[in-house]
Amino acid sequence: MPVITTGAGAPGTDGASPTAATPTEGGTSNSPATGAIAEGNGIRITADPTNNALLISATPSDYRKILSAIKQLDVVPLQVLIEATIAEVTLNDKLKYGLQWFFDSGSSSFTFSSLATGAVSAMFPGFSYVFTGGDNRVILNALSDITNVKVISSPQLMVLNNQSARLQVGDQVPIAVQSAVSTIDPNAPIVNSIEFRDTGVILDVVPRVNAGGLVVLDIAQEVSDVVETTSSTLNSPTIRQRRIASTVAVQSGQTIALGGLIRDSRTDSETGIPLLSDIPYLGNLFKTTSQTSDRTELLILLTPRVVRNSEDSREITEELRRRLHALQPLDEKIE
Repeated sequence: MPVITTGAGAPGTDGASPTAATPTEGGTSNSPATGAIAEGNGIRITADPTNNALLISATPSDYRKILSAIKQLDVVPLQVLIEATIAEVTLNDKLKYGLQWFFDSGSSSFTFSSLATGAVSAMFPGFSYVFTGGDNRVILNALSDITNVKVISSPQLMVLNNQSARLQVGDQVPIAVQSAVSTIDPNAPIVNSIEFRDTGVILDVVPRVNAGGLVVLDIAQEVSDVVETTSSTLNSPTIRQRRIASTVAVQSGQTIALGGLIRDSRTDSETGIPLLSDIPYLGNLFKTTSQTSDRTELLILLTPRVVRNSEDSREITEELRRRLHALQPLDEKIE
């Protein structure tokens, strides 16, 4: 911080005769704006927020003590680089197979179908074999559906010590929260109230660094995305959310597991004709079998790195640039 001294006596004396303002290296000599004033025991200190300076009126001995204290306080603030790794794996395994048939003989008909209409038809998507003879029809349906999704997000955020920061990468999704229509005019349009919901990767953090390099983090990490609504008939999306809010302590450069989740579910269902579907082996001719397995694994890792000076900041910046392969051609053009 620049220090402007006024009222200092000649070197080697303890006088307090006024002199012209003499800013130190990096300071300015503009007229100071009104700021905080502290005075006592013949010392007067005025803050100049506009020029980021202090006006000090004191004897040379007092001034040297004040300047020594200012040099210890006026240091480059620490910064913290927060690196988060969010790994999510989702596995869906669905298997469905069975027979549907329709027999018509004279005035009698027999039907086994999983459709609400009672119709017997091929299933799509999936494998189907259809046998038709006269008014009789038999269909064999089989479907195996396996979905394996892997998502890895790695947000990184630089923030000053004891300051809050927020990183958000995602979309704002419109969600209907209210619908209204006039009961007087039958031709009145439906009026919907819409609000926007932030989705994607959202990171809120406040770091606190002590002298030993221990970083205390107040952190809230959210990963959310939009999926189709299946629980109701509302024409509005469902927000699938994974969120962690916690306070942790970790040494600079070390990785800590912020949280994890393993979810495994399995659903087996059979639809068939009573008694006949329970016959060993032959019962498969009178039933439809469905098996569904869902497994989700989620892990969130966090690594804080304390940035103490401009050299550390430059090294981290170069490291991040090397990780982004798509920026290399742009770097060559800039250079």
